[in-house]
Amino acid sequence: MTAQLRAKQSDRKVALSELEEKAKAAIASASERPLNRASLQESAVHGDSELSFTLQKDGSFLVGGANPEKAVYTVQGKTNGSAFNTLRLDLLTDKSLPAKGPGRVKHGNFVLSEIEVEWSETADFADPRPLSFDSAKADHEQPGRPFLITDAFDKKLETGWAIAPQFGKDHWCEFHLKESIQVEKPVFLRIRLSQQHGEQHTIGRFKLSLQTGFTPELEVPEKVSKILAVVAAERTEQQRMELLEHFSRIDPETKKLVEKLDGLKKAEPLKPELSVRVLKQRIKDPRTTYVLRRGGFLEPLLDSEVKPGGLSLLPNLVPRSANRLGDRLDLARWLVSPDNPLTPRVAANHVWRLLFGTGIVKTATDFGVRGEQPSHPELLDWLALEFMGKHNPVSNTKQLGSNSAWSRKSLIKTIVMSATYRQSSKFRPDMQEVDPQNRWLARQNRLRVEGEVVRDINLDVSGLLSKKIGGPSVYPFLPAGVAELSYAGNFKWNLSEGEDRYRRGMYTFFKRTSPHPNLITFDCPDANLACADRNKSNTPLQALVALNNESFAESARALARRVLKYQDAIDDADRLKWSFRLCVSRPPMEHELSELLKLLDVSRQWYRVHPEQAKKLVGDYQVDRVTAEENGAWIATMRVLTNLDEFITRE
Repeated sequence: MTAQLRAKQSDRKVALSELEEKAKAAIASASERPLNRASLQESAVHGDSELSFTLQKDGSFLVGGANPEKAVYTVQGKTNGSAFNTLRLDLLTDKSLPAKGPGRVKHGNFVLSEIEVEWSETADFADPRPLSFDSAKADHEQPGRPFLITDAFDKKLETGWAIAPQFGKDHWCEFHLKESIQVEKPVFLRIRLSQQHGEQHTIGRFKLSLQTGFTPELEVPEKVSKILAVVAAERTEQQRMELLEHFSRIDPETKKLVEKLDGLKKAEPLKPELSVRVLKQRIKDPRTTYVLRRGGFLEPLLDSEVKPGGLSLLPNLVPRSANRLGDRLDLARWLVSPDNPLTPRVAANHVWRLLFGTGIVKTATDFGVRGEQPSHPELLDWLALEFMGKHNPVSNTKQLGSNSAWSRKSLIKTIVMSATYRQSSKFRPDMQEVDPQNRWLARQNRLRVEGEVVRDINLDVSGLLSKKIGGPSVYPFLPAGVAELSYAGNFKWNLSEGEDRYRRGMYTFFKRTSPHPNLITFDCPDANLACADRNKSNTPLQALVALNNESFAESARALARRVLKYQDAIDDADRLKWSFRLCVSRPPMEHELSELLKLLDVSRQWYRVHPEQAKKLVGDYQVDRVTAEENGAWIATMRVLTNLDEFITRE
């Protein structure tokens, strides 16, 4: 894209040079005829009796009241006693206007049919004198007649100035007088803004001002002006590139490429602004290292020089070369050496803990003499050898998964395909006395999913989950007031829109001083500290969050919509069976289906009596040809399904 832009800039070299000359002329014109602008003093606006005009802090007027088909605004005020040759009209946006305005019609447009100006030396306009214009310009004109700026003073009410399709933006226009007004004392002005197009195309917010001089044809930033003041031959390469970039953003042929390139740059992943310091092995004159008395660096034991090496209980760390000391590469090779059993054992135990809830070595953070002994030491050794891609010396079997060594995917596949993993997690009373903690693995363990995944599975069954991979952090729904609890209270949570609102929990922005309450409620650890093993609790607060938090409530609405649109269902029972299977991966038993049908019927009856509550619950998830009461009943039923213990627990 950069190469395309450079080629286009080369082709447009003449046009870009002409823009530079225009910029110089604009600077010179502004210097000769400096632009001065002044507001009308003691101004007031009158219109139809249904209209109201509220003065704003910036001197503009916001129009209120019923919007008529046609309107005439009459503005009266006086000058400050100085000369002027231009009348400027600013049309401004406002949140209270349809589509933010600046017009009052539903899409934000307006039509200024005619502007008329007269002045007088007295406030009662006993002897009014009309003013006429010879030219005008605007920042934007609706394409094609009769909606150009010159149509606003052509004495024809059927024409006028409009700004389609650029609604929701500020606009301005200038009307240049045939003869400038030269006065030494204040005079009074009366300005009529006639809007006769009809269909409520009236102005919503406007500001009038008087000015001398003319707005230059080309706006030139101060930084560019300073560079243009330098003789071309004396400009630095950086200055030439800044000018080229500025005029490339103005030239219509290169502007599109520049904007496209800007978009691509914004989409690039963030690059680190600081360089990273990297440790390097000291080859010459290596520093002597000693044992420190009680760890104090000021008290080395001078007779205890320490050489690089490994732990004495493990295989020796042997340097790659006999005439040099070991370095970090030697350490890395030692960690994954076939003679070192510690690394694969720890890794295999970690995977086992994630799949069974408890590791073969229960103290996953401590494999030392103070940690617990493995419940199945031979199994741990076998898994460690499988992880390294070696033959099992006990059974002489080969690796069951991938042929690649050190493959976590292969190890996981080996474990989940085993009969031990595929056991039922149903409690066994016969093992309660002899093995209450299931260390013998007579059954599978029940596991509640991690905090980030609780919301993910709600979004998944509802059909809302975004499966996009990678990218910056996102900001899903956050209860009001939580972001303000961060350090210094200056953190803003800018709610994500569109697909980003429904991305996986692992992409949720984590503010250490004010973490997302959903994550904390479901036992996500403190991000300030390292955590190798999470705690998992079961509290009433978790049930309240899963029922009432907006993220989970929205998922229930979307799930209800998905179920109501399920075309293979014949009746309510079919829909409930399908939704039950979606949520817990099994069909409902007869008594479960009966209870859900009763809940659905009770919900229908309640929402028929409370239709407004049904509409409020459904919100934007109303299904076509389904009443709000029926829709609300299904949402209430789906909320119960997604709050079953079995929904967030692996059985």
